[in-house]
Amino acid sequence: MKQYSQFTMISYIIGPTLIVMSHLGSLIIIFTGLSWGAALWAVLLYVIRMLATTGIYHRLLTHKSYQAPTSVLCVGSIVAASAGQMGPSWWKAHHMAHHQSSDQEKDPHSPYLPFKGIKGFWWSQAGWLFSPQFFPSKLPTDVESNLVLKIIDRLHFIPTVALGAISYYIGGTEYLGAFFLSTTVLFHGVATVNSLSHIFGEQPFITNDHSRNYWLVAFLTLGEGWHNLHHAFQSSARHGITVREGRVAYLPDPTFWFIRMLEFLKLASKVKVPSETELLTRAKNRNGQNLVFQAEAKTSV
Repeated sequence: MKQYSQFTMISYIIGPTLIVMSHLGSLIIIFTGLSWGAALWAVLLYVIRMLATTGIYHRLLTHKSYQAPTSVLCVGSIVAASAGQMGPSWWKAHHMAHHQSSDQEKDPHSPYLPFKGIKGFWWSQAGWLFSPQFFPSKLPTDVESNLVLKIIDRLHFIPTVALGAISYYIGGTEYLGAFFLSTTVLFHGVATVNSLSHIFGEQPFITNDHSRNYWLVAFLTLGEGWHNLHHAFQSSARHGITVREGRVAYLPDPTFWFIRMLEFLKLASKVKVPSETELLTRAKNRNGQNLVFQAEAKTSV
């Protein structure tokens, strides 16, 4: 494991501590109730922070699926950090480790290793955060070399605490409870990509892991649940793609719509999406065979 400074160690440990506090804080709504205003506040915080996590942390920072000004990356990272998603260095380090060893021994949060079944689900959903796996073995040099992103990473907890304070200022204890509830649901929503999207759903594309396209996770995460496509084409800005009866089909992907909106506003460029030929090359039929190879075999006969 990488040797961290004492400050970095303490900073990172604050992350799961805040998530536990969010779970406990969500109980506030049992006593305050949830007005329409507070409920809308919770939903608004969920959508905005989920988009920052999926559109900025994941598709921009980690996979470079499109290009954007540094200001978009930095502001988006602050918003993602306010969701309790840790900082940009920590987030990218773990996600890249996941792709490099997906569903293998060094995958930090596979539902198949080191446990299976219910234990595997719990490990991938949250358990790994309370283990030595929580600390990345190596932090990404591109993020660490950016002073602003490095500061956001080490002070990732400040946006979360600040947003909680803003919520309380706006509507008192009820809105604070709504903030905690939104943060808790968002945490588990993101975590379902690690767990459920490796257990349930379809595998239209050939990969070397258990990644799947699962509509429920796609709904919760604004498009991230089309996880099999993502593992087949990691740099694709669009995850909502599948193949049906030998043809490419496009699925709802709000995060991709968000990226297109940024592109319309001249805040994103060079958006990467695989061609239909590339998609069909990696697709498989119901028997797990490659569609293109199957078509070529029929032609030769």
